[in-house]
Amino acid sequence: MLLRRFIILSLFTVLSGQSIHNAFGLGLISFNHNAASAALASRGIIPSFNHNVSLSNPVTWNNFKYAYLSGNYNGDEFTSDLGVNGLSGVSSAQFTVPIGDKYAWGFGLKPLFTQQYLIEDDPVEFYIDDDTLLTQRSADGSGGISSLYTAIRFPLTVHEGMAVELDVLFGSLRKDSKFSIDQRTYHYFQRHLFSGSLYKIFLSSDRFSRKNRPLNIYFMYSGAINPLKIKHYSFQPFEDINNNGYYDNADSPTPSSAPSAEVSIYNNVLDPFEIGFGFDMLMKNDLHLMIEAHSWNDKGYKDKTIFPLLSYYVNKSQQVSLGLAQFSPEIAFKFAQKIQYRGGVYYRKDFLEEMDSYVNEIGISLGIGIKFGVANNQIDFAYRYGIRSSDIISDETINHFTIGMQLGDLWFVKRRPK
Repeated sequence: MLLRRFIILSLFTVLSGQSIHNAFGLGLISFNHNAASAALASRGIIPSFNHNVSLSNPVTWNNFKYAYLSGNYNGDEFTSDLGVNGLSGVSSAQFTVPIGDKYAWGFGLKPLFTQQYLIEDDPVEFYIDDDTLLTQRSADGSGGISSLYTAIRFPLTVHEGMAVELDVLFGSLRKDSKFSIDQRTYHYFQRHLFSGSLYKIFLSSDRFSRKNRPLNIYFMYSGAINPLKIKHYSFQPFEDINNNGYYDNADSPTPSSAPSAEVSIYNNVLDPFEIGFGFDMLMKNDLHLMIEAHSWNDKGYKDKTIFPLLSYYVNKSQQVSLGLAQFSPEIAFKFAQKIQYRGGVYYRKDFLEEMDSYVNEIGISLGIGIKFGVANNQIDFAYRYGIRSSDIISDETINHFTIGMQLGDLWFVKRRPK
């Protein structure tokens, strides 16, 4: 127990991993999950996939002409004076079905938080009784929180629509705190299991459209049904005698003589709410001007027992973005007509609870979408470049690349009689 407390309390170190944002609290929150939205620097409210359609906004799904199976893949690279680090992987998968002209339903899987970091300090020498001891501390974590969601869209009036989404949260995080003294290495493993649920409400209106200036307005609000709960496993620290990084019979104490993991439950760790607005105005030559603004807040309590490494965490995130998009016509025969062009700029500000500070991020995004096939299948590409700065962290540049694939098919269509 004394060794465990020493390792926990002594690990206030310098990041040497993917991005320092990934070590804050629950990790780096993800707000856009597909290439079409990323190309507009959007969090998903405004139409980005096609005319009046956003893959991330279920209130627009009734405008699909086909059922779509969608998948997206992300690649991120973070560069600072600490080095160049990156992460890549599948960012989302979704299936969406329009039901007539007014209803739609869909479900999918997407990440909510990503946490992957390596934190270590420089070796330190201690002199005790004419003997020199070389010590070093490090910690790494890998995991995150994902959302399994479903949503349904329905009309409210002739001009307004509504959609309701339910998100079930799940995931895990594995953490390893390591302390070395000369040739002796001690490990302390921990594991978090996450569970919770959220809801989201989406509204849309074309009531303020004019014949020469079509205007669509979008609104969303989200909150917690069951705030995030963490089931925390704390394992017996051990000396890694054979230095293989695993707990086996060669270590001390041996696994057979170690006590069972201590289990603790922490409630209300994440209790978020979010408000977002979006405006889509059709300009000349089929050019869409889009504006989006979001405010995300977390009222959850981060217990220092499970967040001793970096006690500060992001409890508020605000973003505003401006985008331009030129969508292809519904029926296009020439290849040039099947290409959709998108671009945007954004500003984001993340507030840190414990440090009473904030992190600024500003960037630009570009992307294209290419239609193919009878069912208007589409492949999307997006690139985002951003700069993240703060008084408490090294400035970072962000290179984000996303590729998305959408495959369409007809569902709920009356068959011709034989």
